[in-house]
Amino acid sequence: MTHLRRVTAAAAALAAALASGVLAAPSAGAAGDPDVAAWQRSGRPDRLVVVRPHAVGLVEKGKVVRRLVPPGGVMPLSWLATRTGKQWVAYDAHDRSTVRIGAAVLLAPDTIVRVDERTRTVLMSAGRSAASGTWIKGSRAALDIQGVTLSSVGADGTRPAPADAPGRPYVAMGTKGRLDIRDSTVEGLGRGGDTARSGVTWGRLSTGSVTGSTFDGNLTGIRLAGSSGVTLKDVSVTRSAQDGVVLKDDALTTVSGLTAQSNGRRGVSLDGGPDSRTLTGVVTRGNGGAGLRAVAQRGLRLESPASQGDRSGIELVRCARCTVQEPTVQGPERNALRVDGAGSHVTVRRPVLSGDGRGTGVRLEPGIEGARVTGGSVGGFSHGVVVRGSHTRVMGVSLAGNRTGVAVGGRAGDVELKGLLVVGGHTGVTAARGTHGVVLSGIRINGATSKGLVSASPGLRAVGGAVSGATTSVVLRAEAELKGLAIDETHRGVHLSESVRATGRDLDVLADRRGIQTDRGARLDLTDSRVRAPRALTGDGQVERHGQTEISLPPVPWLGVAALGALLLAVLLQTVHQVRHRRTPRPKVAAHVRNTV
Repeated sequence: MTHLRRVTAAAAALAAALASGVLAAPSAGAAGDPDVAAWQRSGRPDRLVVVRPHAVGLVEKGKVVRRLVPPGGVMPLSWLATRTGKQWVAYDAHDRSTVRIGAAVLLAPDTIVRVDERTRTVLMSAGRSAASGTWIKGSRAALDIQGVTLSSVGADGTRPAPADAPGRPYVAMGTKGRLDIRDSTVEGLGRGGDTARSGVTWGRLSTGSVTGSTFDGNLTGIRLAGSSGVTLKDVSVTRSAQDGVVLKDDALTTVSGLTAQSNGRRGVSLDGGPDSRTLTGVVTRGNGGAGLRAVAQRGLRLESPASQGDRSGIELVRCARCTVQEPTVQGPERNALRVDGAGSHVTVRRPVLSGDGRGTGVRLEPGIEGARVTGGSVGGFSHGVVVRGSHTRVMGVSLAGNRTGVAVGGRAGDVELKGLLVVGGHTGVTAARGTHGVVLSGIRINGATSKGLVSASPGLRAVGGAVSGATTSVVLRAEAELKGLAIDETHRGVHLSESVRATGRDLDVLADRRGIQTDRGARLDLTDSRVRAPRALTGDGQVERHGQTEISLPPVPWLGVAALGALLLAVLLQTVHQVRHRRTPRPKVAAHVRNTV
């Protein structure tokens, strides 16, 4: 009978515990306790909530102080807020829509936790040390956040917590976990120091999504580190202390409608990851580094990326078979679009790049495998296009208002500039010594204030096109071939520096001072060409004429002569009229007429 009473009492106690959701904790720090082991693996925080499918353990400084029995299935954060206590997870005393988290939260495998409108504002404590700070993380678990504001709060109540707070909270999903954030705001997360953590991280093989959400003032807003299949759609990341968004060694990521603004370093950073990824509608503004930087990509495709006021616009490093479609970059301090790194081969279609007098529009660095830039416009830079890499093609681009339109330098070889329109600026096109295989075809250079084309590149070929309005249209400092080039509205048409040998065929040179000037030892073989200038051929060098080459004075401007003649005739007639009437007395008014004017 006594035994029966004991069993009955124990059963009643268990039932009461289950009804209240509370189980007695085992002996503090019991050997082999899974929650204590989890606390040790998690960096030994002051307080840790271990969430499992069938039990919730509260661990304080290595001791399990209580266990709770959770509801089956999805666990809402509101359940923890009503069960764990003020120092752990609890509703704010004055606002039942706000929950304060004062403990680290670990989601064990197969756990699903939801944070939704029942806890519209979630404040995670930064504590005064790393151990007293908070975080939410897990592996093989799921965390669903929808319609909430998730923010840090300092030990003194500052919201969000200061960026240098050692216990600043963060959220991280580990191996094979899932994290979804929808229609929410995440602010003031991410921990610096030796154990730096981004604001929100998807780790190795984790998945999930971010939709219609804002990340503001975090250390790094979003980090994908080895994740798989994460979707970022209509996301804004602003004022991060470091990078806005980092995609590193991720796979199957989908990005559309991503805005990164006013972040301390880069707006969006790609490092490694899958082949043939596509990013659509990425917008960056006012970031302290590059708006978008992609490293070690293969088959990357950027659709309509836009950068405004970033330190640099778009940087592609070691980017093989990459395509940038219709990029728009405004006002970068350095480069609007830069390609660098061994193995890089990039195609840029219809760029619209505008500067404020500084930096470079398109910069193709040495060592790249090749590049192709077609269509679009580049204007307002110190240098419109700088080509220092080989196997490059720049075609059909309009360049206006750059101090130098195109500069080919370094040891670039196999460079083709085709169908370019270069307007204004100081110098149109330059090709430096050390380059080779430079070909210009159908280029038009209009209104350069100094020189149109300047070449020190041995073997340069200029075929077709026109140079108009420059002080000196063509300056050759190395062997070159000119064919079918029209030059007019210039003081000096072609100038060959000392000892330079060049050929010209089908040239049409019209200058108001000097047509062709050859310095000492220079020689130009001129075939089937026409040179018209007051001093058509000058200098101490030689011009050898072949075929039907014509040398003459410039055409007389008959319309101007006629206008000047008409003006002189009018002056003459007026003079004759005044001479003939110089003695004619002036008319007098009768004395009886009174002038009342």
